[in-house]
Amino acid sequence: MYPARAAVVADIEPELVSVVASAVQAVRDAIPVYRNLRGPQLADVEAIAYWSLRRLMALWVGGDPSFDERDHSRFRAIGAARAADGRPLADVLRAYRVASSVFVRHVTTRYLDALEPADIAELSLGVLDAIDAISDEIIGAYVVAREQLTSNRAQAHALLLDDLVAGRHNSPGALADRTRELDLELPTHPNLLVVQPNGPGKPLSDDTVESLVLALGLVPPDRSAPSNRRSHLCTRREQRAILLLPTAIGRCDVDAACTATMLRGCLVERSTIAGTSSSWRLASEALDSAPDHAFDDRVVLDHGDGQLLALLTARPTADTGEVVRCVLGPLTEAANAHILEGLSSFIATGTATAAAAQLHVHPQTLRYRLRRAQELTGRDPRSAWHRLALDTAIQLRQLTSTDRDSTR
Repeated sequence: MYPARAAVVADIEPELVSVVASAVQAVRDAIPVYRNLRGPQLADVEAIAYWSLRRLMALWVGGDPSFDERDHSRFRAIGAARAADGRPLADVLRAYRVASSVFVRHVTTRYLDALEPADIAELSLGVLDAIDAISDEIIGAYVVAREQLTSNRAQAHALLLDDLVAGRHNSPGALADRTRELDLELPTHPNLLVVQPNGPGKPLSDDTVESLVLALGLVPPDRSAPSNRRSHLCTRREQRAILLLPTAIGRCDVDAACTATMLRGCLVERSTIAGTSSSWRLASEALDSAPDHAFDDRVVLDHGDGQLLALLTARPTADTGEVVRCVLGPLTEAANAHILEGLSSFIATGTATAAAAQLHVHPQTLRYRLRRAQELTGRDPRSAWHRLALDTAIQLRQLTSTDRDSTR
């Protein structure tokens, strides 16, 4: 026992919570993959930091730099857990170095006068020895766990999509390494599909999800692709399935496949890998809040429906510009101004005849414009839900134009 060290550790004990907070913040500032950790994951990092620093202090006070078998076992468990959640190995090891440096800096800044040079030297050497021992255990367990995970490709692919949905992949390099390791070639701008049973109380079985994947012309998760690298992912969230799809699989393909498998869903087209988490939230919240009549003429909502529902439910992520862009689409182009005018007049008056009279055109001309509007937007203005979406987008566009004019 070293009395001076013991006295310093006793003084540090009440400060340890704030020291751990500083260490964790330093880790989040220095390592991008740690910045988006929230809830249980962040609490796990804090708990590991607290335990590790207390063990380091105990070893320093006792003059024995060696961890015991229980410590080694815990570090092996940490390595396996980090492999499972996809956190890059280099980042995990760097986190220990960053946290340790915060602790050493705290001791040498506040307690230098209470310690001998030999105490400071022993602390520094003890940190180096500890990081060396930790690295050996974590690396070994991480490699074994990654090999086990990649041997079960279906599980590994699902875990990758779980991480993307949770927003745990912020490093393009780390993601590229992981997709290469799993023999994946994900699209730059994938389509994200979230599905659930088409009716309350119906369970979503694995067989149904497999049938959906097959109906989309893709290979189910537990089968090997006959050629080329896999370009899609699939995972589950209770009674919902999440699919990251190639860009080539569009709205018509998805609607037909969901109809055949008696599912309903929401498709966010041309997302980004980095935007997978926000696309999942948009689609999932749309399915939570969509009224039944939103599915009257189809079984799959789109990005525009998701943005409209976010607006109607006053979600902070609602984007009025996206409502206009996604719902009206090509109708906002100057070449289609007459079609948008006809659509707007039809919604305002309620009939094609009244709209034609208002615009001083033949009723057949007005009906042609309505057909073109439906072709360009995929929305039938005679449907209550689509009429709401179109009217909301038109009004938002007009309000935006009015605001711009008033600022000139």
